[in-house]
Amino acid sequence: MARASVGQLLRRHGHDVSEVSSAGDVEELLQRETFQSVVFEIEGRDRRPGRWESLRRIKEDHPALDVVVVAPDGTVEEAVRAMRLGVRDYLDGNTNGEDVVAALASPDGPETRVSREAAFAGIIGDSAAMRQLLDLVAKVAATDSTVLITGETGTGKELVGRAVHEASRRHDRPFSPVNSAAFPETLLESELFGHRRGAFTGATANKRGLFEAAHRGTVFLDEVGEMPLSMQAKLLRFLQTGEIRPVGGESSRQVDVRLVTATNRDLEQAVVGGAFREDLYYRLAVIPIQVPPLRERREDIPLLAHHFLRSFSSRMGKRVGAISESAIALMEQYAWPGNVRELENTVERGVALCRGDELGAEDLPPRLRDPAPDWVAEDLQSLGNLERAHILRTLDRVGWNRKRAAEILQVSTTTLWRRLKEFGVDGPENRAVN
Repeated sequence: MARASVGQLLRRHGHDVSEVSSAGDVEELLQRETFQSVVFEIEGRDRRPGRWESLRRIKEDHPALDVVVVAPDGTVEEAVRAMRLGVRDYLDGNTNGEDVVAALASPDGPETRVSREAAFAGIIGDSAAMRQLLDLVAKVAATDSTVLITGETGTGKELVGRAVHEASRRHDRPFSPVNSAAFPETLLESELFGHRRGAFTGATANKRGLFEAAHRGTVFLDEVGEMPLSMQAKLLRFLQTGEIRPVGGESSRQVDVRLVTATNRDLEQAVVGGAFREDLYYRLAVIPIQVPPLRERREDIPLLAHHFLRSFSSRMGKRVGAISESAIALMEQYAWPGNVRELENTVERGVALCRGDELGAEDLPPRLRDPAPDWVAEDLQSLGNLERAHILRTLDRVGWNRKRAAEILQVSTTTLWRRLKEFGVDGPENRAVN
């Protein structure tokens, strides 16, 4: 992309433009003059680390400066690196001067990015955290690399996985989600790779597995952290070879499938503890995507709440068209350990109980309206303790019936047991132990 021609195009669009030929010149110019934006080109033949160091210094010294990186031969790794440095946009592929003009056209970024984010059906949010997440999704969708999506329960990891698929070249092929914790090991192998008739009791006919059925599409493997070690080895072999062998089969076949996985576990810690294969972890985490918890994007709560309100009001045939300011205030101050899923259930409950046309504070669950008991006062000092307090309060409400508590919290009893163990709590007698 010729610097002079882009400069001329920007001037025609009303920009006051200065042109320099090196990153060092940019730094020197910024010391003498004030600018709103910098267009920073990285040519395909120039991959010197110094370029990134200059960009890092520029963002540190001028945090309010909008930086657009242009890299016609850019890679996904570079795009991720640029976003982590805080650049406004990263333009790769067949970038031209009009793309740069569009990138500088509005406070929200280029038109191409806005239209792409709007297409991610089901993902609601306009916070900085979500805009950065969707920017990353748009970048990784253009590749076939394996993606590992991490985040707490209820944050919407499957929605993010589906967004990666829908924005990719595979969008017109199958998107096949499967929860790896929902199947015993033998059945999970059959679910993924298929089986031959007679391979095991109940296998009365040949069956295609998800990998074969999703040929040229995407398989979304949820709760991958719960997969048994022996099954991890088989998944690793598939990632290494691209081949599947049905249970009871004698031959393998090649399939073209993109694998997107998700977990709410710390897989690095699981690797240290021997519960997860290190080689598989690095295969899965080629591109990691962290989905932020709802408490870290509170500005999205009103947007999400009104979205769910419209959905459930229509579904239930009710005319609840608004949420009171007091109800929104309670939602915004609550910690939401169950994240977006808990908020969705809360609004559904509120719409069902609401007698008027406005969802009020009185329609919200007691956990949002009532102050925490005295025994959890100290637990409200950190986000981790907020989760602990919510779990213990739920257990108190159901008389420490762990099965019922797990249903309310929308987690498995195994997950609940693991969290209590991490908190150092065995029963109600030591619930205040930190």
